[in-house]
Amino acid sequence: MTGPVLQVSTALDANVAGLRLVGALDLDGTAQLLAAVADCFARRPDRVVLDLSGLRFCDCAGLNVLLEAKATADKIGTELRVEGARTQVARLFALTGVDELFAGGVPRLPPRTL
Repeated sequence: MTGPVLQVSTALDANVAGLRLVGALDLDGTAQLLAAVADCFARRPDRVVLDLSGLRFCDCAGLNVLLEAKATADKIGTELRVEGARTQVARLFALTGVDELFAGGVPRLPPRTL
């Protein structure tokens, strides 16, 4: 990996768990994020908020972890929100058609022109 490593910080209160992701979410960071998300879900919060404002890169491996987190949240009845997605991450969400799953925190991007 050539970019910055992933850093995940967690903030928990009675009803909301927040995860702030900084750096690059690729295959190297998936285990760390999976562990943090599992810890949050084990506490059964009403909502989990993923702050992606510090995430500069996300690849398909990272996207799969985010989708797995969304599926788990839906299964256990916890709201999963994404906030602060930067252009690269928002474009990945749009190109793969998952931007609607994380509605609210994913900016709508104008179509690219050649």
